[in-house]
Amino acid sequence: MEHAEVHIREEKYQISDGNKKWAFGLMIVGLILAAIGYFTYHPHIEGLGEHDLHHLIQKRLLSNLLVNGYFFFIVSICAAVFISISQIANAGWYIAIRRIPEAMSEYSLVGGPLYILISIIALPVLYHWAHHGIMDAESLNFDAILASKSWYLNVPFFYVRMVLFMGFWIFCAHLFRQYSRKEDLVGGLENYKKTYALSAGFTVVFGFTFSMFSWDQMMSIDAHWYSTIFSIYNFATGWVSALTIMYLFTHYLRGKGYLNIASDEHQHDLGKFMFAFSVFWTYMFTSQFLLIWYANIPEEVTYYTERLFGSYKFLFFFIIFLNFIVPFFIFMRRDFKRSRIVGFIVGGAILLGHWLDVFLMVMPSSMNIATNPTDANPTGIIKVDFQGIGLMEIGFLFLFAGLFLWMTLKALTKANLYPTKHPYVMESALHDVGI
Repeated sequence: MEHAEVHIREEKYQISDGNKKWAFGLMIVGLILAAIGYFTYHPHIEGLGEHDLHHLIQKRLLSNLLVNGYFFFIVSICAAVFISISQIANAGWYIAIRRIPEAMSEYSLVGGPLYILISIIALPVLYHWAHHGIMDAESLNFDAILASKSWYLNVPFFYVRMVLFMGFWIFCAHLFRQYSRKEDLVGGLENYKKTYALSAGFTVVFGFTFSMFSWDQMMSIDAHWYSTIFSIYNFATGWVSALTIMYLFTHYLRGKGYLNIASDEHQHDLGKFMFAFSVFWTYMFTSQFLLIWYANIPEEVTYYTERLFGSYKFLFFFIIFLNFIVPFFIFMRRDFKRSRIVGFIVGGAILLGHWLDVFLMVMPSSMNIATNPTDANPTGIIKVDFQGIGLMEIGFLFLFAGLFLWMTLKALTKANLYPTKHPYVMESALHDVGI
């Protein structure tokens, strides 16, 4: 393929009035919708008294905060993981779009502390193992299974892990941005080498810590259940979503005349990543399901009985359609990966699908009501059917999406839109997928 003449130049992004309207409009409309949804939610469920129903309203509010806080935070951190993996792979093609994942990772500066605050409020309400008396053998609420896990599942250790893991990830993401921007000023290989060394350490540590983070934040909502694939499955959700947002931002910036060294070749490669890792997500989703289904162990199958045979059944199959069927059959075509219109349709479907994926991890367990165990109900948990996706869910999604959009756009203005002095910048500018 022949390339047009390439000019490496300073290219600054300016936030337009339209950008501000979209970002702040989403936040304001989202906050209003969430408030309306909260104050108009009056559940009437047979067998539940007024106290339990009031508690259910609180649980739905906190569950929505948890879903969105977790989803957007892991997306921002997976953007930093994309940088680290590309760096240690000595990849050159991605340099043209590198500032996009750098900007996405900057959301973690706000999203991280916000998620910790959400967790502090949500832990005693949504996590059964954190309820008073659960680990106490003298209590009416005592749960022997959860008590056996108390060495790991206890509130102080939970927060120590959470703060250490998130703090380390956010700090490394900050260093990636710092080294990259210094490179623009001084050139040379010093900051490139620092980024390479940091990437190697960060990638290894992230692999272990993210596993525990996903166990803590998502799997322990139903602490009787466990899966050995769950952490990889969670990573796949964040990873595909981060790749999709990078793809959409690249389309948007190029459409506005920015990223002069990015081409359809870069767009094509990002599309291939979306295609490939949508298949990877499906592989993890199917592997977890089939292993649990085949083994038929009561402690494991409980997760799927609620989602596959209960009121969440439609969502279970809908996320397969959005996260696998849509990207697999549409992005098979080479030209569709490069098409702005098709790309935004597929990208929107993937993002909605993976948000619903996290929603489905949280809601079926977090909305259940905990009572004293009885002979008839030894777990002490009353199952609550799916309460639907209403104004509260849409509102909080808009609110967090607007915040993520604003933080990313604002971060894009802080440096040149691509690293002008990176040693691989010309390799990226001349990138050709070869087909």
